[in-house]
Parts: sequence; structure tokens; C-alpha cells
Amino acid sequence: MCIIIDTNTFSSVFDKDSLQHKEFSPVLSWLIEGEGKIVFGGTKYIGELKLAKKYLRFIGQLNRARKVVQLENKPIDEYQSVLEAIEKHKDFDDPHLVAISYISKCRLICSLDKRAFPFLSRKDFYPNNSPRPSIYCSKKNSNLLCRRYFADICNPCIKLNKEAISILKK
Repeated sequence: MCIIIDTNTFSSVFDKDSLQHKEFSPVLSWLIEGEGKIVFGGTKYIGELKLAKKYLRFIGQLNRARKVVQLENKPIDEYQSVLEAIEKHKDFDDPHLVAISYISKCRLICSLDKRAFPFLSRKDFYPNNSPRPSIYCSKKNSNLLCRRYFADICNPCIKLNKEAISILKK
């Protein structure tokens, strides 16, 4: 099972002192203790990730624990360009998330950007009956953190041993 984490939710997911961490703590637990993996790629996402310096070390630890799937930038960037040509709406500022979802077939996006929600699951952005993602935006969506939303790109599912879990929890 994999998830695309919008960089606007990094503090909510990864920072235990964040006001919204309680709503997003299931995502962190699922990544550390469950079968969850983060999926990302594309020039825009990588650029946003580099700006989130506070979380780079932890994401690096997740990567070493095989809890990260990084996609090639080129197909993400190319599909992002297609989406930007289709939709010019001012609220559509996350075409890279749609592109990551479409290219990876990842069916879950974690985001707080309610303006983006209509675009993230817009049917015409996912041609050929490609799966459209569900959106995790609060603890009430914890049921989304399951194998039902599994994407092949996340194989194999990895559950960490107790030692690896304790290292990541620090």
C-alpha cells in the first residue's frame, strides 16, 4: 500500500507537535508499523521536498527502511505538462500530484488542500479507466490505510521489525 503525501501535510504527518498531528498520526503509524510506503517523483515534487528540510532526514530514514518509492521524473513531468495544458484554473496548482497518482497507479493522496480535491480525482485526468485516488484528509479517513488501495508499484509490502520501528519512532 502506498500514499502520495502532499508537502502541505508533512508537518501534520511527521511532526508530533503539530496541531493537526492527531488527525494524521494514523498515516505515520501505518508507514512505520504497517505496510505503508510513500510514493513521489517529478521535478516539482522534488523541488517542494527540498524546501521541506526539516523532514528530509526522516524521509531518508524511511527510504533506507524501504518505505519510499521514488519514480522517474520524466514521465511525471510529461504528464504534468499535459494536465497543465488541459486545465488552467487558478486552484489547480497540484498537477504534479495527479501525475504521480496516474503514473504510479497509487490510489491514495494525503492532503489538506481542499481547493485541490476536485482536481485530484477528476475522471478525465485518469484516462483508460485508470484508478482515481481517494484523499486522506483527517483521522476519519483511517479506513483508507489498507490493502484495498494497494498499487503494484509498492510491491513488496514491507513490515519492519521491532528494532527498525523503534529507530523510526525516535
